[in-house]
Amino acid sequence: MIKNHLLRSFLFGIFLIVIFISQSAMAQGGPPMLTDDSGVPGTTKGEDNAPIRGKWENNFAFEFEGSKNDYIKNFPILDLNYGLGDRIQLKAEFTWVAEKGENLANKFDNLTLGFKYRIIDGSEEELSLSVYPQPIISFNPEQDGKSVAFGIILPVAVNKEISEIGINLQGGYQVLGNTSEFFLGLCLDHDFGKVLTLLGEIHTTVGRTHDNDITGVDAIYFKEGTFIDLGAQIKITKEQAILIGVGKDIESPKFSSDDANFYGYFGLQFLM
Repeated sequence: MIKNHLLRSFLFGIFLIVIFISQSAMAQGGPPMLTDDSGVPGTTKGEDNAPIRGKWENNFAFEFEGSKNDYIKNFPILDLNYGLGDRIQLKAEFTWVAEKGENLANKFDNLTLGFKYRIIDGSEEELSLSVYPQPIISFNPEQDGKSVAFGIILPVAVNKEISEIGINLQGGYQVLGNTSEFFLGLCLDHDFGKVLTLLGEIHTTVGRTHDNDITGVDAIYFKEGTFIDLGAQIKITKEQAILIGVGKDIESPKFSSDDANFYGYFGLQFLM
């Protein structure tokens, strides 16, 4: 508990430092949606129409997923991203989790690192393509008897703009401990003036886990979930924005059911 408290204080201190030195323009894509895009921080054009190199994009967020009967709350999520040149993004994400009946920030969950490389670097109207490997270290694994689990996320993202509508398609594979899943997401976004960006997505996963059933045979259980989500990025200043996302798993029971699965995201974005 003491180590966890010290780690939490240290990371929160990093977050405060990041906030106070933020000083740039807003980026598109990614949070509050589940589907990420192929862009990297730092590719936005500056006043001289040249790319802004070396830009931070940092998100501090709360995320909810599940039903009234069974849910998880991720808070705080500290998501730090740095654009290294025009094609590379470096990422470090720290997540605390609480299940039903537990207080927020109950335990440190995952450390996720990432390296995004933009293979095809198109303009806003042209096609762009990126790969985004992200190693994961879980300090709260589902496997019995395990205190730490390791994994990796391997996504590919494609972006193109048509008639001022951004089209983001992402697919990939994730493995963590003895569980794995395939995921696919399609996200659309459109700017309304310089302040508001609206987003909509459909995101689906097909997962499997290895376990021993009552016969002692290694069994594979498949699970599926398909979320339809709506979101908004609301620019407060050139350096700060509010991120909001809500959605529902269309494969779960109707809205009024206690077993209906929902997704929610609320975050603050700070750029520099």
